[in-house]
Amino acid sequence: MIPSSPRRTWTFLLVSSLAYFVPGLLVPAAWDKTAAYLLLSDFYQGALVVAGFWYGPAICRALVLREVVAGPLRQAVDRTLAELRANGEHSRPAGIPVTLAEHSAPFVVTAGLLPRHSQVFLSSALAGRLGEHGLRFLLARALVHGGLPQRLAAVLPVVGLTVMLPDTPTGPVAWLSVAGFLAGWLAIHWFFELRADFQAAQAMRHGADAGLREVLAAGTAPAGWLFAQPPIRWRMHMVGRAAPSSP
Repeated sequence: MIPSSPRRTWTFLLVSSLAYFVPGLLVPAAWDKTAAYLLLSDFYQGALVVAGFWYGPAICRALVLREVVAGPLRQAVDRTLAELRANGEHSRPAGIPVTLAEHSAPFVVTAGLLPRHSQVFLSSALAGRLGEHGLRFLLARALVHGGLPQRLAAVLPVVGLTVMLPDTPTGPVAWLSVAGFLAGWLAIHWFFELRADFQAAQAMRHGADAGLREVLAAGTAPAGWLFAQPPIRWRMHMVGRAAPSSP
């Protein structure tokens, strides 16, 4: 989900909440504890998550208020994409579309279930804050997130969290299971985020360390032990490993 107008945001939240909760409210109470109902409920919730990822690009396009199709920022994005895709096969990021959305909030989102259906959404505010190295690193990283391993790493933990864990944990064992799952998810997420940094630096070849610093200074998500992004020093280490000679 990307920032949008209050009306579109509330519409999305209402429709998604209805899709998730209403079927359970319509089922007779006597069915709640039957094995068949629990199996169907897990299947429905898992299918809903997969559908959300599948239609993610369409949802993001509906939330975009105005797309930037011309001008200096669009030209800079197109020029950077052409440079990245001109690199060698070993480091070339996925060639998926990039939508530049006019918005005052800094954001970049790679949406989609499979690489061929994925799309990157970048705000004009974030693109405008970045220099040459920062824009190249940001776009390279966003395109890397469109690859199949990255898409699976995004969707499978959410499906597992939705289907395998209880909706309302009761007792210490259930809570420990939830905590263990979340810790495992965070470790997997950090691994693939660091892998994205490494592959983005490979795609850039030069200036990756400066690009990462620009992206961090532009007001993107904070990093640290209590956040979804890995610690900054880990990210800088991965970028240095991929491009140790970058200026």
